Amino acid sequence: MTKGNERHIVVVGGGIIGCSTAYHLLKAGTRKVTLLEAVEPGKATTGAGAGFVSHWSAGMVLMGAEGLTLQQYGLDFYRMLHELGNEIGYRKNGTLMMALTPQGREDFVMPVLTSPYAPKEMQDLNPAQIGEIMGGLVDPAKVHSGAYNPHGIQVDTTLALGVLLGEIEKLGGAVRSGTRVTSIVEADGKVTLATSAGTVEADGVVLAAGAWNNELLAGLGWRLPMLRVVATRVVTDDRGLPSTLPTIQCRELRLWLRETFGAIMWGTGSHYIPLHRLGGDEIEPGRPHNEELMQSMVDEQMQKLEPIFPPLRGSRVASWTQGIPCYTPDVGLLVGHIPGHESVVVVGGDNESGVTHGPSLGRLATDITLDREKIIDPTRFRVDRYASDAFEDEAAVEASMPAWSARHGANRFAAAAE
Repeated sequence: MTKGNERHIVVVGGGIIGCSTAYHLLKAGTRKVTLLEAVEPGKATTGAGAGFVSHWSAGMVLMGAEGLTLQQYGLDFYRMLHELGNEIGYRKNGTLMMALTPQGREDFVMPVLTSPYAPKEMQDLNPAQIGEIMGGLVDPAKVHSGAYNPHGIQVDTTLALGVLLGEIEKLGGAVRSGTRVTSIVEADGKVTLATSAGTVEADGVVLAAGAWNNELLAGLGWRLPMLRVVATRVVTDDRGLPSTLPTIQCRELRLWLRETFGAIMWGTGSHYIPLHRLGGDEIEPGRPHNEELMQSMVDEQMQKLEPIFPPLRGSRVASWTQGIPCYTPDVGLLVGHIPGHESVVVVGGDNESGVTHGPSLGRLATDITLDREKIIDPTRFRVDRYASDAFEDEAAVEASMPAWSARHGANRFAAAAE
């Protein structure tokens, strides 16, 4: 068996997790790293990402101290990419968890303010303070209060991934676009990958293919408990907004919203639809393009949003895109060796936080692959915490999620496909 730095490691998937894994493998001294991407790097869910990063463990998701470490790593990683001198849309504008009502404050703001993982700089804002910090984007008369984390950042996911790909190539990594993996076989410590461009032999593989991970794992006899969801984001025309505005999270509206190059980018969980409800489990690599779903989101949500966010009035949709984040029953990430396959590591279950956790998951996948000291104890996110046959299908995974929904006061996804 090939040892140490001489090993050839293949990474499958050209999103932020896969690219981060390739980068960290190379930085760790692995001499031969090949990144295989079915379409082009960044042309699937990562490129459709909203591009905001924060301390989600502070009262928003149940990921504990381990999650907080991963999130801080992401914040530091994007700052590092920014400091390389290339434009990635990096802005340290902060994140605002905003409540519209006293009940919203109790349910969503207070858990952030009182979280043991909240940074000491976390601020409790009243409506006037929210109006001031949001620079006209929010009507203060329509909101109740908010928790503001000044450490949250924003990036343009496509620009950030482009810079990261450049670093991979500088370090000697091979990036092969248009190379779809069709099967994986492990034998005698070696891995053989059949691809659309021929066979690839490797000493180890990291699967970071997102919504396509289970397709690749089928031949290895394992299935991850992931629910694939079509998520839509919309960008308005230029509304003349300053580039200093925090990202807004408003769980009463199931909304995220941010400024991007003068425009408004937003999405709402009311129109995040599990893929299995849209009539097809098999999907081609890349992004979905369900225009009806996008239009229904705009038509049904805009009238609710315009009174709270005045710059939306009179706006038009300048662009929109969709990705397929993968959710898990416990809102936990998935990373580790596939049971029975010591040469295969899988990373998945982003729970719509792939941009935040992508850098640190790439680091952790590298630590596991190279069997070195790990950035965190990965036990919380181990792959085998659910048996391979724990769920019959994705509908069963969705049905297992009512505890999360009850905690957050709303159905996790839309009650029915539009």
